[in-house]
Amino acid sequence: MRVKFQKVKTEHNILSEFTKFLLEVEKDPNIDRIIPGRISRQQKGSSQLMFRITIPTNSGFKCIMSKGSTAQELFVICTPENIEKVKKNILLNVEKHLIKS
Repeated sequence: MRVKFQKVKTEHNILSEFTKFLLEVEKDPNIDRIIPGRISRQQKGSSQLMFRITIPTNSGFKCIMSKGSTAQELFVICTPENIEKVKKNILLNVEKHLIKS
């Protein structure tokens, strides 16, 4: 199934488990663009879906999404004054869409 994103650049594939999550996150008006990186393999793996906000960049911040031994970087582009709002919104969506009770 092909998903149509508004703000997510789809140059690389996106881990399928994160599609619904990204569709929700891109609704945030403070986000200018979301750029997924290449999918890579990790040494250690976990069957859980994991999402981490890692480091700030010049134009926003970088995140890592992973499942099992597969990981993908995600670059979130926004203005410096909106970074904290965007991070808060993303973490709320992580709780809503990725963490199963």
